[in-house]
Order: sequence, then structure tokens, then C-alpha cells
Amino acid sequence: MNIEQVILGFIYGEAMTGYELKKRFDESVAHFFGATFSGIYPALRRMEREELIEKEVVVQEGKPSKNIVRITEKGRQSFADYLKSPLSPGVQKSDLLVRYFFGRYAAAGQIQGWLLEERARLAHTREGLLHMRQEALKDPDSDAFRLKTLEMGIAQIEFSLRWIDEELTKQSGGGSGAQEKPGR
Repeated sequence: MNIEQVILGFIYGEAMTGYELKKRFDESVAHFFGATFSGIYPALRRMEREELIEKEVVVQEGKPSKNIVRITEKGRQSFADYLKSPLSPGVQKSDLLVRYFFGRYAAAGQIQGWLLEERARLAHTREGLLHMRQEALKDPDSDAFRLKTLEMGIAQIEFSLRWIDEELTKQSGGGSGAQEKPGR
């Protein structure tokens, strides 16, 4: 899985600008595949060179020209090949878990700070996903597969929040488990 395959999926049904692609990433798959403008635009240039997409330049009066990209037949075939290919193993990256793994070297109080910071971030992300789900449920044309990925994202975040809450309880002396040790 790479950014090109996600872009092909987005433009499979409709042409878009780079800005619209970024918005689509943020509003739909950001909880499991993030993208930045600095990742999208180089990918679009590569994809155009490989003839997976074609670009139409629309001149706008008083504004910069708009570059609209659409999938080519070669791009459709590439996307179909991706969907038929074996799944790549997913790798979850977590700064919290890396730090927690090395928590025995942390100064007193740091671990609780990390947990509280991650809890706040996850709670904010969960609210965003719940809002996206609510909006998708209102839309009669909403894609059932999009809803399923939102449900999975919400469930993963809720699991992480429960784990953090349990660890916070343990850190405050309310149970057994990893305990803070002063930095070495």
C-alpha cells in the first residue's frame, strides 16, 4: 500500500485537484492512512509520468490555474491489480508505545504525562471520527465500506483509551503492572 494506490482509489470515480485529494484524505482515511501536501503532489507528478493519471489545467480568472487529475485506463488497471494483490502486513507506529517500552529510563512523572497527553489526543481524534460517522449516516449515498473503516477506527481508539485509563490507574498506585522508576 502506498499513497499512489490511495489516490487512484479516490479519483477512480471522479476527477479531483490536489487540494480536493488532501481534503478527501483528511475526511475519510486519515485515521489509518495520513497524507500531506508534500506527499500528495510528488506522488501526482510520478503518477502522471507513469501515465496512471492525466492532468487538465483549468485557467481561472484572477486565481492560479487549477490542476485537475483523472485516472487513465492504465491507472484503473494498476488499481485493480493492487486490489487483487496480497495484503501487506500492517505496521502500527506509536510514539507512546515506544516511550512506554523504555519507560524504565523515564524520570518520575513523565509516564503519566505521556499517558495524559495521548489520552487527550485520542479523545479528540475519536470525536472527529464520531462526527464523520454521524455525517456519513445522514448521507443516503454513503459508502458502507467507509462506515466500516470508521467503526474500526473508533473501536481501536476506544480500546487504546481503556488501556490508557487502566495504566493511569496503575501509575497512581491503584493496581499492579508497570510502575514508574526514576531516570537513570
